[in-house]
Amino acid sequence: MLSWLNSLEGKPWNLSLDRITALLKKLGNPHTKIKTIHVAGTNGKGSACAMLASILRAAGYKTGLYTSPHLRVLNERIQIDGKMISNAELEKLLKKIKKEYTNQTHFEVLTAAALLYFAEQKVDIAVIETGLGGRLDATNVIIPLISVITTISLEHTAYLGETLEKIASEKVGIIKRGVTLVTMARGKALRIIKRIAKERKSRCVRPLAVRKRGGYFDIGKHKNLFINLLGDFQVRNAALALAAIGNLPLRVPERAIADGLASVEWPGRMEQHGKVLLDCAHNPEGISTLKKEVMKFPHERIIGVVGILNDKDRENMMKILSSFCDSFIFAEPHTERATPAEELNALTSAPSVIVKDVNKAIRHAETLAGPDDIILVTGSIYLVGEVDVKSLYTLMRS
Repeated sequence: MLSWLNSLEGKPWNLSLDRITALLKKLGNPHTKIKTIHVAGTNGKGSACAMLASILRAAGYKTGLYTSPHLRVLNERIQIDGKMISNAELEKLLKKIKKEYTNQTHFEVLTAAALLYFAEQKVDIAVIETGLGGRLDATNVIIPLISVITTISLEHTAYLGETLEKIASEKVGIIKRGVTLVTMARGKALRIIKRIAKERKSRCVRPLAVRKRGGYFDIGKHKNLFINLLGDFQVRNAALALAAIGNLPLRVPERAIADGLASVEWPGRMEQHGKVLLDCAHNPEGISTLKKEVMKFPHERIIGVVGILNDKDRENMMKILSSFCDSFIFAEPHTERATPAEELNALTSAPSVIVKDVNKAIRHAETLAGPDDIILVTGSIYLVGEVDVKSLYTLMRS
C-alpha cells in the first residue's frame, strides 16, 4: 500500500475540493466526526501547529496533528499525542482508501488517511495544517473550531497567483462563516483577511504583544513562559498559538500552556548542533527572518550549505543569503524539483564550491570552518531532511 501511495506523487497539482470530498463521502465523512483547528499561512504554520498540539496534549486532550511536508519520514505527517502513525496503521488505512479511490492526488489520499485515522482513534481534537494555499486545499473540507493564518507572502505563485493580494485571497479561503480567525498577517494581506472575515461574520483576533525577559517571556496574562525552540520568530508564533488557545471552547489550564511550550518539538527549525545550524527556510520571507536570527549568534564567518527547489524564488533567496553568508557550498536535495547547484552558484559572487550531497557538503564545510564560524544548512525542507543528524554529533566531538 505504501508503494501505491508513493506512486501517486507524480500526479500534477490540480487544486480542487471535488476529489477529496467524493473520497471522504465514500469513507463515511470522517472529517465531520472530529473537532479541529485549521492553520494556513506562508511561514510559521508548522511551528504554530506543533505548539498548539503540544499545549492541547499537555492539557490532557487526545490530540491529532497533520502537517506537511515531512522532514525525514512520511509518518511524521500524521501523529496522535506526539506519536507518529506506524507503517502497519497507515497500510490499513490506505487499504480502505484504495477500495474507494478514483483519481485523487498523493496529498488528497494522505489527507483522507489522516482524517480517517483521527476519527477512528476518536481524538478529542486535531490540528490540521494546509498543504498549499487554503481555499482549494484538500484540508479545507473541515469546519474547524477556530481558523489560524500565520504570515502571508509570495509563494507557489504558479498555483496561488503572482501578487500578494491573490495569494491572500487564496489563504483566506479557510475562513468559515461564524468561525473565529486568529492571524498575525500584516499590511495588504491583513486588510484582505479583515474584509473577508467581516463578510463571513467571523471575528478576527490578533495575537497579544510579547514582553521578553532574558530567556523567558510574557504574553498577556501568561507569565514566565519558556519555549523549547530557538528564535524570536518562534516566540511570535507562540503568541499566535496562545491567541488561538484562548478562543477555543475548551478548557486549557495555565500549567498546560507553560508545559506545552516548554516541551514542544519541531525539528529542522533553527536546530543547532554545535557550529552547525539547520533551518528549513525556503522562501524570501523565511530567509529574511533567518538572517535576523543568525546574526544574533556570535560568529566570525557564516558558511552557507544551500540547496533550493526549482519552484522557489531562488534569485531573491540567494540575494538575501549573499548579504550575510561569507561563502557557500551548494548542494542538491534528492528530488527532481531540485535546482541544479550550478544555477545557484551563478547567483552569487561570494566564494563558493559545489558538493551536491548535503552530508558531504557539511563535512567539507567543517574542514573550512574556524572555531567561531557557523555552518548554516538551509534553503529547503528536503535538504535539511537529508542531513544525517547523528553524524553531526561526531563533528561536535571532533
